[in-house]
Amino acid sequence: MVVSNFQIEVFMLVLARILGMFIMAPLFSARSIQMMGKLAIAVWASAVLWYVVPIVPELLPTTAIGLFVALTTEVIIGFLIGFLTSIIFLGVQSAGEIMDLQMGLSVAASFDPIFGASISIIGRMCFYIALTVFLLSNGHHMLLSAIHQSFTVFPPGSPINLTSPMLVTQMMSMFTMFWTIAIQLAGPIVLMIFLCDFAFGIVSRVAPQVNVFQLGFQVKPSLGLIGLLFTLPLLAKHVSALLGTMLEQIYKLLSALRI
Repeated sequence: MVVSNFQIEVFMLVLARILGMFIMAPLFSARSIQMMGKLAIAVWASAVLWYVVPIVPELLPTTAIGLFVALTTEVIIGFLIGFLTSIIFLGVQSAGEIMDLQMGLSVAASFDPIFGASISIIGRMCFYIALTVFLLSNGHHMLLSAIHQSFTVFPPGSPINLTSPMLVTQMMSMFTMFWTIAIQLAGPIVLMIFLCDFAFGIVSRVAPQVNVFQLGFQVKPSLGLIGLLFTLPLLAKHVSALLGTMLEQIYKLLSALRI
């Protein structure tokens, strides 16, 4: 089989979009996976999509500068798709870190090689719960399907509009979704800890000889863990519902990039 320069150019553009998604997408961007392994998966996915993506010859670059701009555009599209998906997981992780802060476990943060940063205990646990739900719900298949569908909206070599007001609105809604996820998931635990602190405040006024500060270090972590145990089914259900709207949010983001 003879591979033409036209086909190689299309393959490079498809590969650039998939590699852009691998920069931020959950699971695919994990540092625990070897770089060569992720590159092999990206090349395999690009080969699968090579002959099925719609091609518009007029959009393909004809110069070296045009090819560089097109490759950069493809990386940006893939990066935005991966970033939108990672917002869900960052929101769940932030909810766990808020719980840790209220429970007094934030001092037990440790270095996580997957993220390359220090992450608290509950934050890490919530992230892995969300990742487990992601895999059980075939979220990785949905993400690859989103990349496939993105070529319908933006064929290889298509220009994008990064100054669109719709893009700014969509990005703001993404950050709103991030804080909404964090507050909704952490809300029950924060409320329980607040009521506990309120009770300790009353005890300190009634019986000043009780060391409520030391007592709080023993009660609040246990109370928070018990509350988290009862809210885990709701956490998994909420994450599954968010993954169900992932494709819709990706389509809105791609629509905002249109010129």
